[in-house]
Amino acid sequence: MAGLFGTSGIRGIYGKEVTASLAMRTGGAAGKKGGKLIIARDARSTSPLLANAIAAGAMLSGAGVVDIGMAPTPLLAYATAREKCNGAMVTASHNPPEYNGIKLFSCGSEFTRSQEAEVEAAIAGKESAVAWNEAGQKESKDYAQEYAHFLLPQVDTPSIAGRKPRVLVDAGNAAASILAPALLRAAGCEVVELYCSEPGKPGRDLEPKAETLTVASEAVKKNRCDLGIAFDGDGDRAIGIDEKGRVLALDVQLAIFCAHFLKKKKGAIVSTVEASLCVKETVEKAGGRLSITPVGSLFVAEQVKKQGAVFGGEPCGEYVFPSSTPCADGLLSALCLAEIFCTKGRLSALADGVKTYPIERRKYGCGGKSKERIMAELAGGLAFPEAKLSTIDGLRYDFSDGWLLVRPSGTEPAMRLTCEFKGKKKLDETVAAAEKAILAAIA
Repeated sequence: MAGLFGTSGIRGIYGKEVTASLAMRTGGAAGKKGGKLIIARDARSTSPLLANAIAAGAMLSGAGVVDIGMAPTPLLAYATAREKCNGAMVTASHNPPEYNGIKLFSCGSEFTRSQEAEVEAAIAGKESAVAWNEAGQKESKDYAQEYAHFLLPQVDTPSIAGRKPRVLVDAGNAAASILAPALLRAAGCEVVELYCSEPGKPGRDLEPKAETLTVASEAVKKNRCDLGIAFDGDGDRAIGIDEKGRVLALDVQLAIFCAHFLKKKKGAIVSTVEASLCVKETVEKAGGRLSITPVGSLFVAEQVKKQGAVFGGEPCGEYVFPSSTPCADGLLSALCLAEIFCTKGRLSALADGVKTYPIERRKYGCGGKSKERIMAELAGGLAFPEAKLSTIDGLRYDFSDGWLLVRPSGTEPAMRLTCEFKGKKKLDETVAAAEKAILAAIA
């Protein structure tokens, strides 16, 4: 079972890579006799089935199960921190509807790589079950109100309530559909809902980006909103839309958050190998220090805690806050976006104040070839003598005026390329050279 876990837990096509049998064995591995396993799910049609299978496996191992139903991932993480136990989130986040997956948590944090390895070994081993009179029992519980009371004091609610911003919430009819509008109203916002009323019936692609948020962008303008906030499938990401209907570029939004938290307190900012030049320059200008990790909120959260950082985030919209549970939290991110608007001004002006450079992000299907073999070929054939090479996660080449990153996707059978340069000509040349090498390695 080696390699069962990717960057963000177990993920794959339902019925193929992710099955009820796998879910049951995962529940058995995550549940402990006499212990407790909290289970939540996103709004996908296959999520109730997988959640029930996880529960069955956990009870078979002798663990008690607490089912919190459809909920955002950060709420599940909070519940495991509150109860000091393990948790399982059934989700494939922003992937297409035929996908699903399982993310495991322990006391608020994502399972570490060593914990995931233990689960893989248990799944691959012989199945065992407790006696009939030791079987775990199942109960239901709702942590939503408690979680909201935990989040609200972490932002400047007096400023939000005083300004009463008009906020469009696009939850994609996914996991954050119920909680996100209620939370923002509780903070003092006037909320306009979009894709919040029919959980499980996505009105758009669940990866929030400019191409998939055209309806939300128009709705922000039509309803004269001060800002919009869109969530992904499991609510660990929140993407801002300014009052002009422009979806914030993810690098720019990350830079805005970095500047916001460094204004409150100087210190370290944690991001990943995908962090752009605008993030680096913003952090340095604000008097902070940028620390780099591999891709994944697990690594960001670990370093935020280890370094006592003031904030951590990835340029995919996942942010980790030292005041909260150690995982990506889209609900707290949404509250922060409202706070930033109410205390710093319009998102359009803040975004325009971030200096950006030409950047390319591309994805290449692996064509049935293993990602490990592709990376091995690229390590030997993709060379830029003038650049400094880092292998902390994939292959990152840092030039005097830009950078290139080639790495295997942790959630799909694909290779990812990210490249940014201060000049478009150098960007195009570097992308062309890297793409040629990638296509040759995939062939």
